[in-house]
Amino acid sequence: MAPEIDSHALAPCGEALHAGHWRSSAPDLSLDLWPNRPCLVTQAPSPSSSCQAVPVDVGDELRVSSDLFEGRAFVYVDGAGTPAGQPVGESPFGGRRSSFTLRGRFKRRVRFSDLVIGHEFNDGVIDPPGWQRSLILGFLRRFFPHLKVTLGARTSALAPVLLECKRLRVSRPGDEGRELERLDVPEDTGLLGGFFAERPRSPRERARYFRRRENTENHHFEPDLEYTFEFYQNNLSFVDYKLRFGMFSLGIGRITKGRPVQFLIKDVCESEYLCYFEFWSERLLCFLPPK
Repeated sequence: MAPEIDSHALAPCGEALHAGHWRSSAPDLSLDLWPNRPCLVTQAPSPSSSCQAVPVDVGDELRVSSDLFEGRAFVYVDGAGTPAGQPVGESPFGGRRSSFTLRGRFKRRVRFSDLVIGHEFNDGVIDPPGWQRSLILGFLRRFFPHLKVTLGARTSALAPVLLECKRLRVSRPGDEGRELERLDVPEDTGLLGGFFAERPRSPRERARYFRRRENTENHHFEPDLEYTFEFYQNNLSFVDYKLRFGMFSLGIGRITKGRPVQFLIKDVCESEYLCYFEFWSERLLCFLPPK
């Protein structure tokens, strides 16, 4: 069984900020100490909290603990730990650029419609040239029609977890010592009841059902059940921070002002974070504004 790592015991990246403020610079950690250089993944309870560097090696599991949720996670980043100048090896995850699996229990009921996943840029982003803007927004509308993108002084791209999650398993608590799946979590949603109890449903059927807002409003994550979520994406490399669309690629480091993409899950109704990870790259650092 892979060792469980409590991320809060790892090297700190910065000091805690006052509530309501966001970190605005790179983690205060020497590049030589990045566990998976040229990438660095950090974990924090929220954007305003101090962060910790976490390893993203294939065997590592991370503890996720908040007022909302208790569980374990696995994070994979393609190319993390590959020295500069060396080719990135073939991904053991079928071409995925990144993958995230989360398993655990909620500490209170949360309405499905209130739990979202995505990215937030509190300092906004740089509006790219017209063709780049059209390319990015067109890509998002095509592949993520449920994604809500807000542009401006505070930019965000958020989607319901139940629509963005590639695989979902709902189970009774038990067998706490079993290993967390790295990929290909079996879809099992029968315990959601109703439509899902009639027969086994596929991820596509689940997504189709929850595209109707009344269905997400009538379901809750329950504290007496265990949930396993699998997320992954194939387009954005966290090594060079290029977004790839088939034959085309677009660097987004300048657009995000050197701020990293996140993996965050939050209850938008209570503004409470379930987890908050940032994905740094050496390539991003040159785009950060001077202190």
